Amino acid sequence: MTPDDRTPLATLPLLAVDVETTGLKAGHDTLLAVGWVPVNGSRIDLSGARRLVVRHDDPGGAVTIHGLTHDDLEEGRPLVAVLAELREALAGRAFLAHHAPFDVAFLDAAFRAVGERAPAPPVVCTLVLQRRLLSRHGEIPRGALRLWRARAHYGLAPAKAHDALNDAIACAELYLAQAAEISTGGVSRLGDVRLRESWTQRLRAWLRARFARRD
Repeated sequence: MTPDDRTPLATLPLLAVDVETTGLKAGHDTLLAVGWVPVNGSRIDLSGARRLVVRHDDPGGAVTIHGLTHDDLEEGRPLVAVLAELREALAGRAFLAHHAPFDVAFLDAAFRAVGERAPAPPVVCTLVLQRRLLSRHGEIPRGALRLWRARAHYGLAPAKAHDALNDAIACAELYLAQAAEISTGGVSRLGDVRLRESWTQRLRAWLRARFARRD
């Protein structure tokens, strides 16, 4: 059962997710890897951590960032299989990511590429939460919303960046620190922290659903 806005943060099941891609434009660039780790309330479940590489023939221009080689991609799994495992891992959980709209857009495009409708769980974005927390103290310093700067704000240790699983775990740890701070202000439920869609996002979703019914 998917958590709703009334679900307490203390028991909220989430899946922290990160993607690696050939570039920055969903629908044009390609999904290369997905990493995730479950978060159960205030506990990260490393036994459920996964990093799956998608079989592909070109690491793209972002190879210097993600480090995935042609050999890595040749040994990857078919996209449909990667997405099936992700869908299963997401069942009954909220989606957690840093700059979540980026990850959601690429995953949405990937599901459409294999002829499937993407899951639509509630979304929690640690970048948005960090902006919210820092704005309490005035102007937000330049770069303070980046994942590694946000972690440093809470005294979390540095970790290797631009690996899908490492980034997912880093996001999960950041979320737990944020949730602890947010909860002291009386925020205690999913509805208090989840990402709200803008009217343009809702319109795009409605148009996608309408045209899907015509196919």
